[in-house]
Formats: sequence, structure tokens, C-alpha cells
Amino acid sequence: MKKKTLDPFVLGAFVVGSLVLLNVLGISIFGRLDLTREGRFSLSRATLDSLADLEDPLTIRAYFTADLPPPANNLNRDVKDLLDAYHAASKGKIRYEFIDPLAQETDEDKEKKKEVKVDIFGRALREATSVEQELMAQGIRATEVPVIENDEPSSRRAYRALALSYGEQKEVLPQVPQIEGLEYELTTLIRKMARKDAPKIALLGGHQGASPAAGLSRLASLLDEMYELAELDLTTTPEIPADIAAIIVAGPKTPLSDAEQRALDQFIMQGKSVAFLLGEVDPELQQLQPNPLDHGLTAMLEKYGVRVEKGLVIDAECAPMSVAQQRGAMMIQQQVRYPFIPVPRALDPDHPLTQGLAQVVFPFMSPLSVLPGLPEGVKAEVLVKSSEKSWVRSAPYDLNPLQRWGSADLGEGSEQALIVALSGAIPSAFVGEGAELQSQDPAAPAPLSRAANARVLVSGGHLIVKDDYLSRSNQVFALNLVDWLAQDDALLAVRSRGLSAAPLDKVSSGQRAAAKYLNILGLPLLFVGFGVVRWRLREARRARATL
Repeated sequence: MKKKTLDPFVLGAFVVGSLVLLNVLGISIFGRLDLTREGRFSLSRATLDSLADLEDPLTIRAYFTADLPPPANNLNRDVKDLLDAYHAASKGKIRYEFIDPLAQETDEDKEKKKEVKVDIFGRALREATSVEQELMAQGIRATEVPVIENDEPSSRRAYRALALSYGEQKEVLPQVPQIEGLEYELTTLIRKMARKDAPKIALLGGHQGASPAAGLSRLASLLDEMYELAELDLTTTPEIPADIAAIIVAGPKTPLSDAEQRALDQFIMQGKSVAFLLGEVDPELQQLQPNPLDHGLTAMLEKYGVRVEKGLVIDAECAPMSVAQQRGAMMIQQQVRYPFIPVPRALDPDHPLTQGLAQVVFPFMSPLSVLPGLPEGVKAEVLVKSSEKSWVRSAPYDLNPLQRWGSADLGEGSEQALIVALSGAIPSAFVGEGAELQSQDPAAPAPLSRAANARVLVSGGHLIVKDDYLSRSNQVFALNLVDWLAQDDALLAVRSRGLSAAPLDKVSSGQRAAAKYLNILGLPLLFVGFGVVRWRLREARRARATL
């Protein structure tokens, strides 16, 4: 009996029709299987919560030049995938459109681009087109994008920007250089537009410490995206406004008074957060002067369970600095390693504040100690430690970068705690003196003796957030710090996503060789084996047919 077979034409039509149907369904149904350890290609909880808070539609216009050669055009696809995920997760609240600015140019614009003039310096100039003027009004400009054309590296001017509209509010990401970190930037803007009030972060002033006008201008600019920044001076009135969510104490040069410390203590007892970025010196490297500091907070922090020790940590894992040296008649710049600026690798990989961070510099840090017998309910975590090849140098300090750092003079090195985070039921540092506090103002509420769930961060130095040391890694650390203080752990996790390394496990040379040859020969051998099996099965069927 002749076996019935499907007509090849019908089979081909069935396959093509199935593929078309799957593509049509794929347009309206978005799905993704993310097998990465961090869920790197899935929207974070902070993003999902932010999208759930949207009350009105939010429109995103993605201005991306379309005709870039690969791999430069991969970013367009990645951004579109991310916006698809936002659209699906927002249940239609997020709407987006991809726009190629060059495709929007009119005939008049194209004629303008041909009219190129030359200025007095020989540079080519032309009048901006209507599309370019419209985008420039939004703060969007084309940038040079590296591409490879005709096997030669070159660059093309291209647009890569996002413009967001939510009611009357408008925000722009003028440059989207890469997909990494875009979810954090996009979610940050959406939260900023959707919420009614930004959390207020205060910088303690009044003690000649660091401030936006004195070394913290870049930090202030970064925080302005998400927070309302205020300067708090407790020297005149030791009262902290109720709308402040967290306080940063950065490098005070003179001791805080008893009244100021009590105000900070009661602020913590309310379950709010304070970062004490302290240290022993505020150096001037041009003159190699250490400039000692005296914050006067040692006793208060010891009550919380952390002590800022005397001395400065010097570490063999450190950053280089440029030093000018006279060589004959010439002045030569030389890079030398400077152990007063540790770049430790021992950042806590599990804590949300330091997870995934690397290459963060911690200049001129004093060592910290977590005191034994922590108060009940208090959790202390050492977030950053120096390397095993680190020592503590006592005053007076010689900051000369060209001095010799002989290990014989330093003794045996050991890890030193540089950053400690405290959380939980932190007790008041002034417990037992509450009656005195209360008697000063009978109408005031009774002072609190224990926080329900406060957060305190103690750093052995304050230069980590100053402009001179605010590298890209230090920026992430500083923003993580403020997010942690504001107890916004979900958003903090989005920023750190993708920063953690995923090193391979150590294997023997034999295992490496086996993996190498398996990769090279495995697939061909699999095809050969499949062919042999098919051949043997076919031969067996022929033998049975002959019989």
C-alpha cells in the first residue's frame, strides 16, 4: 500500500503561514525569557513600581538615526526592546515612537545642508535645518558615533536621544551612548515626573566642611535629578525640619556642639538616616599640607557601636597620581602610586550600596572599628575594607608621594575597615540624659531613646564625594549612598545592575583543553554521528525491503 505524503507545496505554504502568524502574534504579545543571573534583561521591581504609579499616559519619543552600519545600529534595536518592555509592563500607559530625524527633513532642509560656508578658521559651517532647530530647542544635538565603513574606522554624526512627556512635564535624555544603565536613567526620570514631592536631602553646614560651594558642586548636580537638596545649619537653631529625609555630614572642620549632636541623634531616633563622612585630615596636595579636622563626634558614634580611629590608612592597592619632577632643564610628569588613596577590591558584594562596584577610590581614610557588644537590635556591616597589604600611619603625616614605602618600616599589614553601615534599632547616644533634654522645652515632645529602623553610615573620610575624586565609580557610590539613606533600595539595585563581574571558576589545564576541543570539534562530530545513524537506519530498511 502506497504511503500518503504531504504535497511539498502545501507543506511549504503551511510553514510560511505559521511563521507569518507567529510574527503577527509577536507584534501584539511581548514575552522574554531572561536566564541571566541578575535578570539583566528584565525590568526591575523599582521600574515596575514606578510604572504602576503612573496616573496618565507618558509619551517617549526616541530620536535615533536609522542608517548607521552595524554594529553601531545595535543600540537602536536594544532601545526598542527596552521600550517594548516598558510599554508592556505599563499596560499601555507608556507610549513610544521611534523617529529618524533625517527622515523628517524637508526638501528645503536638504538644500540648506548643501550650502556649506567656511569661517575665518577654515571650519565648515552651515545653517541648521528645521529639524535640527526643533531638536536643539529640546536640548538634543547630534553627536559623533564611531563606525566602521569600508573596513575603515570612522565616525558619523547621529542622533541618540529620548524625550519624555508627561502632562505638562518634559524631560530629555540628550545622549544614549549605550544600553547599560539606560533603565536606571529612564526609571529615574519617570519617578521624577510621576511623584508630587522629591525627598529632601540635607547637607550639614556651619563648620567649614564640604558644601556645594566648597567641593560638592558635582554631587549636588547629580542629586538634583532625584532629590531636593538643602543646606542645614544647626549652629544657630539646632532643629531639623520634619520634611528632611536624610542628612549628610561631610568633613566638618570644627566640633559639633552638644545641641547639634542631640538634634542629629533625635533625627536618627525618628527612623531617619544620617551619613557621617568624617576623617582626620583635609589635605592640600599642592602644598602637601594635611590640614587636621576635628568633628567632635567620636563619643556619639561609639554609643552607636563604631569608632573612628586615629591615623590614616595606607594601602598597596592604591590609585596613581601625577607628580612633576625636575630632570635637568626639563620638568617631567610622572605617575606614581600613592598609598594614601586606596582603591580596595574588598567591597561587600552583597550589600545594595556596594554591590557590583569596583575602582572606587577612598582617599585619606581613617580606620574604623566595630565595637564589641553592639546594642541589641543593631546590625553593623563593614562595606569596604582595605587590602591585606595596608597599614595605619599616625600623625604627623608626610604626604610626599615620592617617599619610600618600605615594608620593613611598616610592619605586618592587615585589612582595615573604611566604611561601616549600621541599621536597625539604634539606641540614642544620649540615653539617660533624656530628662535634661525634655526640661529645656516643656512643650516639646519627649525625646526618643531608640530608633525603630534607622540607618547610619560611618566613613573614615569625606573626600570620596568631593569633586576632585568624583570619578564615574565614585559617582555611582555617592548616588547609591544617598538612595540607601533615603531607603530607596529598589532604585539602588537598578543602578548597580550589570556592574558586577561574573568571573569563570578556576579549572585545571586539562579541563580547559577539553572544553576548547569540545567547542571546536563537538558540533561537527555531532553532525557526523547523526549522518552515520541515518545511513545505518536507511541501510537496515533497504535490507528488510529486499527480503
